[in-house]
Amino acid sequence: MRIGLIGFGFMGGVHLSAIERMDGATVSAVSSRTRPAADAPARGNLPQLERSVLPADAKWYPDWRELLQNSADVDAVDICLPTHLHKEVALSALERGLHVLCEKPMALTTSDCDEMLNAADKSGRIFMVGQVLRFMFPYRYAGSFVDSIGRDSVRSCVMRRKTGYPKWSEWLSNEKNSGGAILDLLSHDIDQALKLFGRPVSVSAVTDGGIDTMLGLMHCSSGLNVQIEGGWYEPELPFSAGFAIKGNDTALTFEDGKLQLNLHGDQQAVDIPEHQEYFDQIAYFVDCCRQNTAPALCPPAESAHAVELANLLKASREQNGKELLCAI
Repeated sequence: MRIGLIGFGFMGGVHLSAIERMDGATVSAVSSRTRPAADAPARGNLPQLERSVLPADAKWYPDWRELLQNSADVDAVDICLPTHLHKEVALSALERGLHVLCEKPMALTTSDCDEMLNAADKSGRIFMVGQVLRFMFPYRYAGSFVDSIGRDSVRSCVMRRKTGYPKWSEWLSNEKNSGGAILDLLSHDIDQALKLFGRPVSVSAVTDGGIDTMLGLMHCSSGLNVQIEGGWYEPELPFSAGFAIKGNDTALTFEDGKLQLNLHGDQQAVDIPEHQEYFDQIAYFVDCCRQNTAPALCPPAESAHAVELANLLKASREQNGKELLCAI
């Protein structure tokens, strides 16, 4: 499969590195404002991720529209652009009959997401949003844990994701382009909460201090309040993420890269197998395209719900924690 990579910043380099290790998939074209240089400095809040430089045989276009005009050279596009550009590029690619993988969040607003979902349905092409936590072992294990004890047996769930303010990125720090920390960063955990517990009845949120942060609650019909906390703090704060899910006499925690299972007071470490979540995510997308099968592990409609809830939580925070009802 020939993939056109649109956007070659921090995440574009991560995606390229993953695709280069796949059998039967290549990056045949790249679009970025300036031609990527081999000695360009790496940016981002996850320095451990592998990145690659532009392949010598890949065509480079300074404008994504030029890449799409030459769409005979690609079978799918991988959109790694700032969020405010996702909708326009995805709609154009789908109109040209291309499969589309789009970095999360899907778009800035629910109405934008609806347009993208409708266009994908009409095109008959595969459309998937890169909710990479769905391919990370600790979060997949959390899904199995909740299934094993039953949703109704979960007594508390806290999800955390914190990092320093992204002063290294002009577009991330511009809320008109990124949607801010709740939409850009915490949509990971909002998506996980939706996957594990379904749509909440209502949400509420306040700030956690810092620059752009949240202490949010997703109020479920079962009575469970899923807590999501984090965002952008002072620039020097290192990235951290984890969760704690507790049942009646069981618990699962993921903190500092360690997954711990507690059964009836007996705590045991859960081995995390070596894997590359971005590789797994993109390989799954490629397989869906080859099989012409909808991405059941990562449905775009659920990614749209994450955008809806992120914006609702942001609105609650702006109203000092007012509880806001979710659309049915």
